[in-house]
Amino acid sequence: MELTLFPDADAAYITIRESTYEGTHHLDGATLVDLDTNGAPTSIQFLNVTDGVAQQHIPGLTDQENQEVFDLLQEAGIEVTTQP
Repeated sequence: MELTLFPDADAAYITIRESTYEGTHHLDGATLVDLDTNGAPTSIQFLNVTDGVAQQHIPGLTDQENQEVFDLLQEAGIEVTTQP
């Protein structure tokens, strides 16, 4: 996994794996997941990251991959909160 920050856009982009892009699934207003032709997540874009990011399960990721996503965000200084 690789994290790219876009400070001017207040966004973070995590590449999970290289694959053929098929479409984007909007998990919520600030989390977009790019999917490949098999429906597996290839990347995740988080918007408004200065407000923090709510930790949630990203469909199609293993628990370990999901945790790695949010660990990367925290290591970059982005606040990760748990959902109630």
